[in-house]
Amino acid sequence: MHLKKEGEKMKQVMIVPYDSIWQHLYIGEKKRVLQKLKNISGIHHIGSTAVPGMDARATIDIAVEVKRDIEALELAELGYYLICQEPRYKVYATKDHQFHLFVYNEEDEELLKRIKLRDYFRTFSSERDRYSTFKWELARIYPFDFSSYKRARDIFLTVVEVKAMNWNELSEIQKLG
Repeated sequence: MHLKKEGEKMKQVMIVPYDSIWQHLYIGEKKRVLQKLKNISGIHHIGSTAVPGMDARATIDIAVEVKRDIEALELAELGYYLICQEPRYKVYATKDHQFHLFVYNEEDEELLKRIKLRDYFRTFSSERDRYSTFKWELARIYPFDFSSYKRARDIFLTVVEVKAMNWNELSEIQKLG
């Protein structure tokens, strides 16, 4: 359930070339989050900004694994507000949307998929580049229609996710042998 629908249709889709500053921004925000929230069992840089060389929307996606649900007040004190509530996770954002914080229960399957997808793109530069090109094309087609951009992007990612999961399973089997 998206909580912030207004303006989503007119929200400009802005893809930018990869910027190494994203990793540093993640590290700084990770420290800030870990200082404030004591309930975190894991924290991960996910999404396109976590993949060196990948063009992206300049929003740093951070996933946190929690033992129990985080209080919204704790996140508000960090400048985050709830923007999306899904059955398996919640998404919080800073006012400027520089950071999105995805809150998952420990070892949630959806989070593990996101991490495997990130690692797949980090490993296979041709897939990373294909996805970057696709995002630029979507931004050209849907420059002010974020919902349509996201729908098309998610279909693409669903296909790549299958490859990533198969690659990950094969990697695990090879480690055993």
